[in-house]
Amino acid sequence: MTGRRRLVVVALVVLAWVGSASAVVTADIYGPGSTSVPIAVMPLKSGDAGSSPAGTRFATVLGRDLELSGYFDALDPRTFPERPETMALTAETTDFAAWSATGAQNIVKGTISESGGRVVLEARMFDVPSRAEITAAGRRYEGSAKDVPRMAHRMADAILEYLTGERGPFDSSILFTSTRGGPLKDVYQFTFDGDAPIRLTTERAIVVAPRWHPSGDEALFVSYREHVPRLFRLAIGPRAVRSAVEGKVSILNGAWSPDGSKLLVARDVGGNTDIYLVDSAGKPLRQLTNHWGIDVSPTWAPDGRRFAFCSSRGGSPQIYVMNIDGSGVRRVSYHGSYNTSPSWAPRGDRIAYTTRENGFQIVVTGADGTGGRYVTRQGTNEDPSWAPDGRYLVYSGRRGAKRALVMTDREGRMQHELTAGRGDDTSPAWSPWRD
Repeated sequence: MTGRRRLVVVALVVLAWVGSASAVVTADIYGPGSTSVPIAVMPLKSGDAGSSPAGTRFATVLGRDLELSGYFDALDPRTFPERPETMALTAETTDFAAWSATGAQNIVKGTISESGGRVVLEARMFDVPSRAEITAAGRRYEGSAKDVPRMAHRMADAILEYLTGERGPFDSSILFTSTRGGPLKDVYQFTFDGDAPIRLTTERAIVVAPRWHPSGDEALFVSYREHVPRLFRLAIGPRAVRSAVEGKVSILNGAWSPDGSKLLVARDVGGNTDIYLVDSAGKPLRQLTNHWGIDVSPTWAPDGRRFAFCSSRGGSPQIYVMNIDGSGVRRVSYHGSYNTSPSWAPRGDRIAYTTRENGFQIVVTGADGTGGRYVTRQGTNEDPSWAPDGRYLVYSGRRGAKRALVMTDREGRMQHELTAGRGDDTSPAWSPWRD
């Protein structure tokens, strides 16, 4: 089914039988933001005393993820006809008539037990119209108490995969640069936990262009700590920083290949910037572009055989695609006369970029340059980056004096601001899924 997915919705039919996942009623939808299904996410039951902080935390994070997906509308817990201490955990004991009166079409509820810092969590999903448990969407997780938010993200991803055929993007994180720690920018990490972003560097310099390694364990970024742009590697866990490229060369940005064995870098030599291929240790392999125009911002195709980049070779910045051997250069941007910051979708079928029109806006086009469309229309929006599922993007959007990270779907139907505060948040890079 091309471009269309199945999602649980209310249907004006009468089922002759209920009680299994196969009794779920489905109808066609067209992506995030086109349909919002009311869902109730209950705090998990913890013994006879009701819910624990961890059980409440799970529900809060899961509900937020589902709302951000654009497919669901999380209902106010104050409207729930059940409480954790008296929660029914089977379809046979659930009062679906009472839940239907709240407008809920789906319910998530379950149990959590904690002992010695370890957590065992079971979450179940129910379909209200068919009065059935959706057994295929249920999950059981074990881990430490600090893992509870990640359990919620994995549950959200599983629900989206069951209902739409595509795994959700929430078991991931986003790197970005921000002034929230002072007048100069550093690299920060945003997760979907609802916590404040984590500061990863203390460069005390201009910092730009973070990019993930495909493992998700480290990242590239450019720092002006030496008053010229240098490319560095950042180990995410220990927050250790080291040089990424041999020698004292000026690198404006870089990107790892899909297998992590090579890098594309935009190297400035004598005031002119071209794209070079280097190995994972930072040793040069070959120069890929050789033009009087400025060539920057390389982004790999998922197949590792092509890359997109921004070049002024035509007289103004535009997006081009090239084979990794340096052949087959072709332009793929046709919105306006100024286009930058390409990002290749993980499925390989689309490229997102920034265009200067009515400020700066985000465009998504086919990888061959056809079918381009705006996904933003208002404000100033730059530096798109794809989610690992290829269904969503994050970008830096100005809404007033400061810029924040904003999440949208690939059609531009919904926009959700992810970060807030006094910092200027720019250059987002969405991570791969965690293992």
